[in-house]
Amino acid sequence: MASQTRRDFFKVAGAGAAAALAARLAGRAHSQERRPNILFILIDDMGWMDCGAYGSEYYDTPSVDALAERSMRFVNAYAANPLSSPTRASIITGKYPGRLGITTPAGHLPPFPEDHDFLPETGAAWEKTIKPHSRRHLPLDEVTLAELLKEAGYVTGFMGKWHLGQPEEYWPHHQGFDVNIGGAGYPGPPSYFSPYNIVPLPDGPEGEYIADRLTDEAIAFLEEHQEDPFFLCLWHYSVHAPYQAKEDYIERYEDDVDPRGEQENPVMKAMLKSMDESIGRVMQSLDDLGLTENTIVIFFSDNGGNEYDRVGEAQWTPTDNDPLRSGKGSIYEGGVRVPAMVSWPGVIEPGTVSEELIMSIDFFPTILEMAGVEAPEDKILDGVNLMPALAGGELERDAIFCHMPHRVGSVTGVLAEAATWVRRGDWKLIRFYDQSPEFPNAWELYNLREDIGETNNLAPDMPDLVRELDALIDRHLMESEALVPRPNPLWHPAARREIAGWTGSAAVGLLDVPRLLHIESHARDPWVMTSDVPAVEGDLVARFRMRSTSEGLGQFFWADVGRNFSPPVRLDFTPTHDGEWHEYQVPFTPNGPIRQIRIDPSAAPGTIEIDWVRLEGADGTLHKEWDFER
Repeated sequence: MASQTRRDFFKVAGAGAAAALAARLAGRAHSQERRPNILFILIDDMGWMDCGAYGSEYYDTPSVDALAERSMRFVNAYAANPLSSPTRASIITGKYPGRLGITTPAGHLPPFPEDHDFLPETGAAWEKTIKPHSRRHLPLDEVTLAELLKEAGYVTGFMGKWHLGQPEEYWPHHQGFDVNIGGAGYPGPPSYFSPYNIVPLPDGPEGEYIADRLTDEAIAFLEEHQEDPFFLCLWHYSVHAPYQAKEDYIERYEDDVDPRGEQENPVMKAMLKSMDESIGRVMQSLDDLGLTENTIVIFFSDNGGNEYDRVGEAQWTPTDNDPLRSGKGSIYEGGVRVPAMVSWPGVIEPGTVSEELIMSIDFFPTILEMAGVEAPEDKILDGVNLMPALAGGELERDAIFCHMPHRVGSVTGVLAEAATWVRRGDWKLIRFYDQSPEFPNAWELYNLREDIGETNNLAPDMPDLVRELDALIDRHLMESEALVPRPNPLWHPAARREIAGWTGSAAVGLLDVPRLLHIESHARDPWVMTSDVPAVEGDLVARFRMRSTSEGLGQFFWADVGRNFSPPVRLDFTPTHDGEWHEYQVPFTPNGPIRQIRIDPSAAPGTIEIDWVRLEGADGTLHKEWDFER
């Protein structure tokens, strides 16, 4: 087949023709002796406004900006979830996170057992709805993008952050990747500087920076497999916490000022600089090896920029997503709208911009189409093939969805209540499953073309459109079989999540009763605990005044250096469950400064009230008293 130039392509491409021409171009690529290489670059926590190509006037990103000039850049690109693990799972499977049951970034925690109830019958008394639990790993029976490409003859490599399973059996080399360097369950690197303490990433020279090391590994992979079609995922740990950057870069940027007056963190600027240098080095390697013309490059972020952590003595926010509302962890645009670029020399017109709605679920079918690989007939794919958009046309898509059935909190407060949103055209409807002082609305409706900052809720003024879009959410939830919050039969309007620094187990309701810690136990093994303790050590005594109508043995736990609540830090006591007041004391000796204490007042349902708790030294010195005055 004769070669077709980009000029010829766009000359004949008109309305309605782009999809057909996209298929022709894909067919041309497939007919070549060698299938196109695919380099997928994923950045962690990079916000929509975190590079020059998307409007930042603060960050120093010449390599990413240069990639934008040789790519199609999408301005309406979305992560399928505002947090890490779910979006990563959506990329590698082509499915919505709700369908997978992976809806929180829990890929660093031990998996639940096979018989785990992911939507319990009851919840904590302070919760009006019961929230589903998130799966903590990507099951091995899911067909991954890497597995299909490997079967088709691609060499598959993974470098960087995986976060889709804590045990080794769920790491990338068991999910279709021939090479795995750095991919495990870590949510962020224990250290950005060697020693990294990452199992599948051997330490380099002391002080080596992780972005540089992953780049070295990626280039070595390209050099070794330059004669083979390859699928390489360079999924950087940058720019996730911990916020660590090269000191000379931080010093270089410490006096820089954002002309927009929004972004101001020199540590983040230095971290993004190292990430940007990585992109430049990898792109240069493709040029040096003569691979550029036959390599597709995809650039994306797993969620929006972090605005809730605090960095350095100045307590900078990691970044600022303005004009988007909120950031990582939020269902608003700042949490889910992300940078996205795709480069394919000779096929995609460089330096173009698309306003089409795309999502992380779309990369799976698109990459298969690019590579000329068929998905199994029984494979469920929620994403759409982006080739018509990449050819300058429109996508046949009605709407995209984001299901976040959890209350997302942070050190700065509640980032989001459980919600599902739909975007169709310019309209975005958010359905909340709970209302709170921070999120008082059941529905919020925004026209994102006119109100990108989501400042004007139009739901009260447009009830017909709300019903229409809400019906789409209903259909999506049914088709994807996503778990949805449901009413909690144990909910009590006086119950609180926290009282005077004390919280309870899921079986416990803490009722807002003056001068008492009032506990309603609905199941076996209730407990209450606090981290609001002085860091004292030595011989200590916990004293408390309590009355109970429950039954069973009581236990007292403490957590000290290196120890969490467990049998070695547990002492039993025998409560009198007669509904009368009794005082108890538990002497204990931690191995170091204490961090938390916990009281298990009984072993059965019932009502328990604690009048006060005192932490004393063995000599009677009062270290802390909780009298529950509110």
